[in-house]
Amino acid sequence: MPLTTSPETDALAYTLASLRGLTPDEAVAAALRAELERDQSTPAHTSAQHEPAVEEIMARIVSLGPWQGPGGDQLAADLYDVEGLPR
Repeated sequence: MPLTTSPETDALAYTLASLRGLTPDEAVAAALRAELERDQSTPAHTSAQHEPAVEEIMARIVSLGPWQGPGGDQLAADLYDVEGLPR
């Protein structure tokens, strides 16, 4: 089944084909092959793969209990003077 293309896609295919000395079909096929190779050589990073690590980090943070350090106002006062300029 042939793919429908937009005028922009046709123009891109013809431009790439003329730059590479290929037919538009060959240029599109080569570009698609390159994209597939790039995707297959890059490990897939899904949120499911990262979930255990995130859950472990969150559990460690929760185990520390509530924050006992200075609040936002104190931290800002330590970094900036009354005019808002860095100390």
